[in-house]
Amino acid sequence: MPAPATPHSSNARGRATARAIETAAVRLALEKGPAALTVDEICAAAGVKQRTFFNHFPTKEDALLGSALPRLNEQRVREYLSDATVGVLSGALGLVELPASPDGQEDLAAARMRVLAASPALAERQAGRLLPLAREVNEVIRLKLRAVGPDQAAERIDAAASVLTRIASALVLQAGRAGEAEPGLNDLRWIWDRLL
Repeated sequence: MPAPATPHSSNARGRATARAIETAAVRLALEKGPAALTVDEICAAAGVKQRTFFNHFPTKEDALLGSALPRLNEQRVREYLSDATVGVLSGALGLVELPASPDGQEDLAAARMRVLAASPALAERQAGRLLPLAREVNEVIRLKLRAVGPDQAAERIDAAASVLTRIASALVLQAGRAGEAEPGLNDLRWIWDRLL
């Protein structure tokens, strides 16, 4: 769960401090591993006191994961559901909007993905934070499938939506680990009709 908003994080200076803490935490975690990292080391690297750190983040894990979470893009959801030409899986990949990278920190998200890949415990914690979003995506995909196959049984639609949600999540996660802007569905087009 993200750190609660505090008066310190609601203004520009507070946001800049939180970004500095996150950046220092991720950089140090890449260097020495998330488990070996301490709050004192993060504070020293970010140039803040422990009290400031804890005003923004309850734990070092929260600093590593960051406070911003991906969310559904409502415009893309509407287009996905209303346009029959939008592919079920390819369209689902565009439903989620990643948090904007602060100026000059475009590589922070990619670095964070490398930290998550190196730490199963941290990756599991992030998965827990993203579970509500996965449920939302699953529901949107289910609605799309109901429109595509209105004669299909609800159980079949639910099962397909669940599988497609997991596939989309895996593709987005893999793209993030590789530092790619988009998941590589184009790499599969040549074999798509023979996958099943």
